[in-house]
Amino acid sequence: MTRTILDRELKELGQQIQQLGSLVEEALSKALEALETGDLTMASMVIESDVTIDTLRAMIEEHTLRLLTVQQPLGGRDLRYLTSASAIAADLKRMGDGAGGIAQIILRMAPLRSRSGAQVSIKAPSSSSGAEITEASVKSSLIELGREAMYVLRGTMKAFAEFDAKAAHHIWEEDDVVDVRYHLVRHDLMAMMAGAHAIPALQRDPCILQRITYLFWIAHKLERVGDHCGNICDRIIFIVEGRLLYANGMGERSAVLIEQEAR
Repeated sequence: MTRTILDRELKELGQQIQQLGSLVEEALSKALEALETGDLTMASMVIESDVTIDTLRAMIEEHTLRLLTVQQPLGGRDLRYLTSASAIAADLKRMGDGAGGIAQIILRMAPLRSRSGAQVSIKAPSSSSGAEITEASVKSSLIELGREAMYVLRGTMKAFAEFDAKAAHHIWEEDDVVDVRYHLVRHDLMAMMAGAHAIPALQRDPCILQRITYLFWIAHKLERVGDHCGNICDRIIFIVEGRLLYANGMGERSAVLIEQEAR
């Protein structure tokens, strides 16, 4: 395989990965819209799009393996790129699975809506503002968490398209923001499930704990988007600079920072 053909193949592979990123971003955006509006049709569309995402991921993996097999004497950046492509596609695919999972949860929550339509409100004991926590306020926080995750995803795909290691490093650290938002949402949900509040809430609405549990799952899936973006950014830096951030112990530094900011 000549250099010209290889360059063309690598460019095509990059375009496939960017297309996969666009499909995942669209699925996540629709999942957040369905969460905000309660649009079950939109949620169903997200679930259906999972087939397209899985198919494109398989194509990328096949394309990568073919290039590795045909062009064996690769070295340097080309080899790092091809050995990273499947991992990047896998992380994108998992984000797509997360969007589909959120959509499925939205469909499962639909029959659990409060018959009275009333919102269960709980005053957070540790809230500095003394504001009440409701399902509506938690859902609003989830939407903000999702938007932050979307921001990180867009930045990640831009860094990939431009092979911008500096931007990838910045975005890798930006995942801390997603994690802090996740911890805040989790705090509110745990406050709602505290025994002193949950018992009277259950008396008014027997499905409240089921819905809160589902909201926990959604929060976790949104938090995982940031983690997968961090993995992709790590791969971008590896492609460009030949080093992995996790190998330098930066993952431990990040975890410490998250705990400090969440307090």
